Formats: sequence, C-alpha cells, structure tokens
Amino acid sequence: MSRSYILDADYMCKLPFFKLGVIEANVTCDVSSDLLNEAMQQLFDKTSQLKVESISQLDEIVAGRLAYRAFGKDPTKYRLSAEKLLRRIVKGEGLDSINNIVDLSNLLSITYRAPIGTFDADKLLGDITLRAGIENESFLSLGNQNLNIQGLPVFSDDLGPFGSTTSDSGRSCVSFDTKRIILTIFGFNESFDMSGALDFAEHLIKEHAMGEITGRILLEDKKRLHKQV
Repeated sequence: MSRSYILDADYMCKLPFFKLGVIEANVTCDVSSDLLNEAMQQLFDKTSQLKVESISQLDEIVAGRLAYRAFGKDPTKYRLSAEKLLRRIVKGEGLDSINNIVDLSNLLSITYRAPIGTFDADKLLGDITLRAGIENESFLSLGNQNLNIQGLPVFSDDLGPFGSTTSDSGRSCVSFDTKRIILTIFGFNESFDMSGALDFAEHLIKEHAMGEITGRILLEDKKRLHKQV
C-alpha cells in the first residue's frame, strides 16, 4: 500500500528544527522474549539513577516541552509520553509488559528520550498528516479516556486524529493480531540523532519482532516526502 506522510506547514513554522522519523515494517506481534525483557531491565537499572527533578532538564524533554508551549499546551499537565515513561521508572513504578512491539517501542523511547508512536498500519486509512490538534478536538486514548488534543502534535488520517505525543488512541493500537506497523520517532531539538534512532528502531524490530523493514522515511524542512524502501 502506498502512503504519504505530510508535515503540516503551519506546524513546522513554529518548530523549524523539528524532524520526524518513520519506519514501516512487517512484524510478528507476540509476548516479549527473555532477551527483550533483559534489555528492558538493564535500561531500567540505568535510567533509575536519574532524579525525578532532573528529567525535565534533559535536552530532549526541554525541546519537547517548548514545542507544547508554542501551541499553547501546558507540558506539565499534558506530559510528553517519553517524560511519563522516564518518571515512572525513576519513581520505581515500572512498566507493564504489553507485547513485544509496545515493549520495544518503549525501549526506544527511553533510550532516546523521545516520544514514539507505533500504530497498526491496517487500522489506518489514507495518507498521514502530522499537525497541531485544533480547538475542541479529542479522541479516546489507550486508557479509554477522552483526551483533549488541542495544541498537541497529532497524527491524522482520513478517519481523523489517532495519535499524539502524549497518548495514542485505541483505534490505532497494536495488538497480537497486528501484522504491519508504522513506528514514528519525534525529534524536537536540532541536535537530535534521528539517524541513530532510526537505525536502532530497525535493529529492535528485526531482533525482537522477526521484522521486515519495508519503509524508512525522514521528514523535515517543510517537505512532503513519500515512502522510500
């Protein structure tokens, strides 16, 4: 299936250094292996050495919070998903193991301190646009709660919004029936190593989900790019 990914021009005008990485892949969704669980635990042990108050000072989190404020969103009320993950680990709350796709996405997010959105490609319709959520816009989050997405970075397809950097929607979630995924990586600051993050994402998908990479895309500089295999 041919699909285009579009960065909304109005969004990019306020975030000139923003970049978005996208990986498309065929996968096997299953329970996480011992190898993936071990990698997660090692990362938890390393991350737990941080202090809660230092998380908001990390470069990647600072840049993401500034992006929220640029569109009038309070980043302390609507936290970046990566910040929420880091806070849970540092506070000793841990993370529930959902499946290998969700877990490897969390591993990637914690490693690069960046929001990661991973979606079931077969639940989406048409091209995908990243834009700012508009007034009175919302969707049902993964926790089945109505999330106010006004001012958040939001993914939208022909059926409407389905993902954000605070929480994704239940409509697009990955399950054990998922065969194809779209994994997205958000880079808010100019120095963000998107190439490294994309390489690591590919490695994780191949290593832990028997993945076949079918597309890798980098979007930046207000360009509209198409899938490249």
